[in-house]
Amino acid sequence: MKIKACLWLSICCILGTFQAVVAQNQEPTPAPVIIIESDWPPYFFGDIPQHQSGFARELLDVCIPETGYSPEYIFYPINRMRSYIKAGQVDIVIFSYKKPREQFVTYGHESLFVAGYRPVVRSDSGIEIHSLADFDKLRLGHLAGLRYSPTFLEYVEQRQAAGTLVTTSLGDTPLRMLLRDMVDVFVDTQDTVAWRAKQSGSVDKITILDFDIKTSEYFVTVSKNSPRIKSPRTFLNSIDQCVQRLKSDGTYAEIASKYGIQ
Repeated sequence: MKIKACLWLSICCILGTFQAVVAQNQEPTPAPVIIIESDWPPYFFGDIPQHQSGFARELLDVCIPETGYSPEYIFYPINRMRSYIKAGQVDIVIFSYKKPREQFVTYGHESLFVAGYRPVVRSDSGIEIHSLADFDKLRLGHLAGLRYSPTFLEYVEQRQAAGTLVTTSLGDTPLRMLLRDMVDVFVDTQDTVAWRAKQSGSVDKITILDFDIKTSEYFVTVSKNSPRIKSPRTFLNSIDQCVQRLKSDGTYAEIASKYGIQ
């Protein structure tokens, strides 16, 4: 009996030592970072059912694990992004550069993508736009939360105050309103409009005009109140290096082609 007891004790000690060694060698579970995934195709699809992840999400899925974190995506409408990132309720938002935003986010240096805001009209409307004044007599649709350029945002706010703005909080509604002749024009990013039109079979029914409201680079930004990302600059430097590598080795272009992004 004594021999069996000693043998059992030896086995338990060996197993305990083995488990301790395995535990020491295991990689720590990456801490999650919360990312706003808005309804912004083809960059993010938010709560839109899709077989594809979205261009920006695919890039982040590659790059964020290299920082030692894991991505956790949460859908919020675009008009809530600013308040949630300021409060630190979310860690990461993709933003174009605006100086006032540096008060509450830290910017990466390598752009994730470039997007241009353009007016969209029905192809049979004959509408041409060459200045802001050309919008005056048109029924203008607006997606709540879009910031556009400072000049166009000011114009939109003036139209809202005058009661001559048609506002919606759903991303695909401006296109649907345009096709149903409820508005004459709306403004959105060119890639987004092209994607929505392709999915709805309305490519030949709309025209994206050349008038440039704003073309901007978009960057990964980290909330300065993030409770999870302790060193935003170190985190963002890692993201920058990853995106640069994807651009140089052809992976970036390969992913972009899946979403019709030039």
